[in-house]
This record gives sequence, structure tokens and C-alpha cells, in this order.
Amino acid sequence: MMAIFDYQDPIIKKAIWELKYYHRRYLGKKLGQILYEFLIEDISDIRAMSLGRKIFVIPVPISKRKIKLRGYNQSKMIAEGFCSSNNENIFELRDNIIYKKIETIPQAKISNRGKRLKNIKNTFGIKKQGLLEGRTVILIDDVITTGATMKEIIKILKKAKTKKVIGMAIAH
Repeated sequence: MMAIFDYQDPIIKKAIWELKYYHRRYLGKKLGQILYEFLIEDISDIRAMSLGRKIFVIPVPISKRKIKLRGYNQSKMIAEGFCSSNNENIFELRDNIIYKKIETIPQAKISNRGKRLKNIKNTFGIKKQGLLEGRTVILIDDVITTGATMKEIIKILKKAKTKKVIGMAIAH
């Protein structure tokens, strides 16, 4: 798992808040482009691992209730910006494979690491498990705090026999 910025940076924090809570979707696409540019050298290594197959880019899902409230998934906006930054068409955005099956307390509202891990345990599911076998996957989120959400999703992706899973976020 890797993140490119410190969430305490006021500019980054404001951009993420604007994206998540003030419907500035364009910021998601811009942040995704920045993520791509930052990782461009790593992407060639990731591409080599994929053996010519498209790399699945999966945004961390949010609950159906949050989608209804917000109207979109901020991680999907970032993933779209990330995917659109590459001209070679090596990425395939797949927001229909992982889903959040249980409504949980938002991780940001829990400060205790142990409680965060317990809160997120077994909350995600896979819809199309067979598609993942042997695949290289990039998992994208906006913020990694304890890493509990990303670790939980990586765990189920590995059970689905992915070849490699790389977790990326804008901030930590």
C-alpha cells in the first residue's frame, strides 16, 4: 500500500474534502491524474507483471446509502482520472467486482485502530470472482489512515487468486 501525500497538508485535505463533501467531482479526476504521474515509473513494472493483460483498476467501494447521499464514489472519480491518464489503454476500470455488503460506521469517525479493524472486518464481497484469477489489480482509495479498509479488500482479492494487488491512495 502506498499514498503520495500527507493528509495533514492543508491543500490535500481541502481537495479531498471538496471532492467528498462538496461534490467537486473534477477534483477526483485531477487527483487521479496526479496519482498516475507520481507512479509512472512504477507503472511500467506493474505492466510487466500483468503479462500483456489489462490491469484492473478497482476503486474502494462505498455503501449504497453513501452513493445515494453523495451521488458518486470519490474513489471511483480518482480511479477514472488515473485510468484516463494512460494513452496505451493498459488499465480497465472495474467498479463492479468489489462491493460493500454491510453498512458500517465511517472509519473516519473511529480513532481506535483495533475498533477500525473490527468495524471493517468482513464488510466487502466479490461479485465476479472468476475474473480476478491471475490478474494484476490496482486498488484505489482517497485516504489510508490505519490501512484497515484496504487490507480487508486486499485479503479478499488474494483469496480470489489475483496475481498481484497494489493498493494506492492520494493521502495517508
